[in-house]
Amino acid sequence: MTLTPLITAAEGFPALEKLVASADTELLMSFRILDPQTRLRSDELTSEGLETWGDLLAHVARKGVRLRMVLADFDPVFTSTLHRLAWASASRFAEKANGNVGIICAPHGQEAGWFWRLAMRGQIGSRLAELRDEDPGDLTPLQRAALEGAVRLRPVTIHQKFAVADGARCVIGGLDINERRFDTPEHDRPAEETWQDVSMQVEDADFSAALRLHFAETWNAALDCGAPCLTGTAERLATDTRPQTAADLKLVRTFSAPCPGAVRLGPRSVAIDHEKATLSMIGEAERHIYVETQFLRHKPIADALVRAADRHPDLQLVMILPPAADRVLFDGDDGWDARHAHSLQWQALERLRKAFDDRLALISPARKSSSQDEVATLHGAQPIYVHSKVMLVDDRVGMVGSANLNGRSMRWDTEASVMFRRPDDVENLRIRLARAWLGPQAEGKDCTLAKVWRQAALTNAARAPEQRESFVLPYPLATARKFSRRFPLLPDEMF
Repeated sequence: MTLTPLITAAEGFPALEKLVASADTELLMSFRILDPQTRLRSDELTSEGLETWGDLLAHVARKGVRLRMVLADFDPVFTSTLHRLAWASASRFAEKANGNVGIICAPHGQEAGWFWRLAMRGQIGSRLAELRDEDPGDLTPLQRAALEGAVRLRPVTIHQKFAVADGARCVIGGLDINERRFDTPEHDRPAEETWQDVSMQVEDADFSAALRLHFAETWNAALDCGAPCLTGTAERLATDTRPQTAADLKLVRTFSAPCPGAVRLGPRSVAIDHEKATLSMIGEAERHIYVETQFLRHKPIADALVRAADRHPDLQLVMILPPAADRVLFDGDDGWDARHAHSLQWQALERLRKAFDDRLALISPARKSSSQDEVATLHGAQPIYVHSKVMLVDDRVGMVGSANLNGRSMRWDTEASVMFRRPDDVENLRIRLARAWLGPQAEGKDCTLAKVWRQAALTNAARAPEQRESFVLPYPLATARKFSRRFPLLPDEMF
């Protein structure tokens, strides 16, 4: 059993490409975004004349590998851009990959009840008007159906990102595949293209078998809700075998089922392993917790962290997160839903600040160069977008995967992560991440201590970006408070 952490796409992309290319009999893939035009980064594959992910999967299919892929679909009315990208990607893969291939563009089956369609009729009408103004040839079949009156609101998504080769080895994490997501440890790309992410390469047959079963259940659920297979008729996958994993290597997942009802918005929870595992890890923490997350919005997790701070007066918490959601930072979104989501996070972080005091380090990273972009400025520099989902506790237990610390990932969306109780692997990942963020400021320091991170962040904030030794800066709590607005209309799990 081997675990290999993959930090940033500079490590993640080549490792995933090689895993896919190594498949001999079967390849299963589930991604939120997988663009067939993404360039390959593995020298070994490009030397064979393969240039893109479309080329790679066509190559795998020509070998006779049984390929099954779930690409997440999105609401065709409210998330039109993502919806079209999903259909375009699935269509391009289907055109290139011939053989024993099944490709599904899969929404989650949950639909909002008629009450929500009525309550949102104004917004729905505006979005439909926008679609009518577009070239009909650019619309997907689902968008054309919506214009004819078949409006279905899809508030839940398939958010996981993993691949399983031959039922024996896999890569699992938070990294989607397109050019925007490619980043290096130097983070010297434009801010909207920086993408800190972490995945895990797992060489273990039992864990891979459990992940294979989870894929089968995801596939079958997509077929049950009428998701189209773009390569012909799709058969259901067998789910009668329930593999058992080792005690120190567990699959953690979130899985929900459609739940109809006039006033129903969210789905029925089937598996909330992420919430249980996260609360369990926090509950057993005694010395230090390290977190990288895109969001912290789930109140039960904030509650658990506050209780842990009270139980253990010396417990340290280091949390790395972006200053705001990417749509706020880079698209200038200041709508009520963005502000409400941000208020959930600000309230959670403010509680942690009071509970942990100087045992807490709230960190937002930024590039080591000046920025003239006022919208995305963090102490004079462009932020590095943190998209990773990592929790490490006491150098004893860790979790890496696709789930953010928000209600959506904990209870609604389809998610998958690996939880590992292997002290050497946990410590190794913690040290690697500390060195990646702190650089020279980590030398000779105990990076489990929050004060090491706080001092480094404050030192950097007092310097010009070009004079900083590392990426870390203080999280802008005051800015977060100013932007936040609470609109308690929709359930917090939606955010």
